[in-house]
Amino acid sequence: MVDSNLAEAARQFTIKMNLGAYQEAAKIKSDFGLPSDMLMEAVRKAYDANMKKGDYSLAADLARKYDLPANLRLEAAERSFNRKIDSEFYHAAADYAKEYGLPQDLVRQAAVQAFNKSMSFGLVKNAAKIAEEFELPPEMLLQAATKSYELHMQAGLYRKALKIAQKYRLPQEMVAAAEKKIS
Repeated sequence: MVDSNLAEAARQFTIKMNLGAYQEAAKIKSDFGLPSDMLMEAVRKAYDANMKKGDYSLAADLARKYDLPANLRLEAAERSFNRKIDSEFYHAAADYAKEYGLPQDLVRQAAVQAFNKSMSFGLVKNAAKIAEEFELPPEMLLQAATKSYELHMQAGLYRKALKIAQKYRLPQEMVAAAEKKIS
């Protein structure tokens, strides 16, 4: 009787996967404690269907959630990553690459592009955050901090400029220039 219940649950799981109702399928798996080996065929079909449709993030999520071979997860994740890069969502791409364990050079590539885009739009605070978060070379962080300091000084925001100079250990003459404006 237990085997027939598992078989029926696996059949229901397969139906939900075929319909693209992945949350409902996951609930069935959880509720009935279905072993992964019973579900692999249905999961692989759903993975293949999503790859064919170009829903790479969804395919990568399925591969991760249901322990498909690592090469399948990485293939889908890398395609999703590339789509994010092509759409200029560099920060999202870098986060995604970290989340899915993509090679470090891909994470760095996206982070550098996100940094450069932020700098080109004058979003120096965001650029500094990206440089810190993704451990970009110190000179990139220094570049963003220096630009931020300069913008604050030009705007007359001397206390903020001083905080930036101190936080990012900018040259002492920059600290002194901000202190002089404050006093």
